[in-house]
Amino acid sequence: MSNVVLLSTRRLPPTYFDQVREDLGDQNVTIDVVGWVAPSAWVADKVNTFTLIGPGRMPSAPAPEPEPTTEPTDEAPDAVIAPEAVAAPETVVEDEAKVAPAASQVAASAEEAPAPTAPSAPTGKPAAAKPRPTGAKRVVKAVEWRARKARKVAGRMLPPAIKGSAPVKFLRGQRATSDLGKNYWERVLSRRDVLATIDQADVVIALDAGAIWAGWNLGQRKASTPVVLGLPAARRELDMMKAPVGNG
Repeated sequence: MSNVVLLSTRRLPPTYFDQVREDLGDQNVTIDVVGWVAPSAWVADKVNTFTLIGPGRMPSAPAPEPEPTTEPTDEAPDAVIAPEAVAAPETVVEDEAKVAPAASQVAASAEEAPAPTAPSAPTGKPAAAKPRPTGAKRVVKAVEWRARKARKVAGRMLPPAIKGSAPVKFLRGQRATSDLGKNYWERVLSRRDVLATIDQADVVIALDAGAIWAGWNLGQRKASTPVVLGLPAARRELDMMKAPVGNG
């Protein structure tokens, strides 16, 4: 069984590793990932290990599906009323006459009750306005405002056609990729567990531009392990390992 290590600085979805096995032509290949960014979802069932060496944290495992349970019903069984438990109609009328007050008594008590008074509105002083800066504070505020305005004007001095041109975008992307590649390699070099995983690999694959610098340094560090860029090159290396050695 082959063992490959993927070097990546991008966010990978779980379905990507199915595509990796298909492109390598081996569904039983063991995949270890050294990622700068955590995957987009849970990948423990897709790879052997996923070591996160960059910022952030790994996604949590999905919650297990609840087992189906029968919900209890609120309906109670039909009750049977005994005939002797039902009171006679004349008894019910007499009891209500004793308990319920007369309508005239209710009206009299309503007239005697005092009318509710409306609550008085709170009499609070309005909040005082914030005083404007004077003296030295006013000078400082004016200088800060002019500095912000000067920065905005300086940023607009470069024509948009130049700022959005392909060469400028390429230089900005190269600088960002270079910084990321150096940080990625420094983190790989400082992790003993990552280096131990790489030492056990048959092929090390750099998946993107941010991982090229780390792949190049790993190739210089251990020449016996092939370090390639991209899955097609890794497929060729694995096919060469599986091919029988001829007698020349």
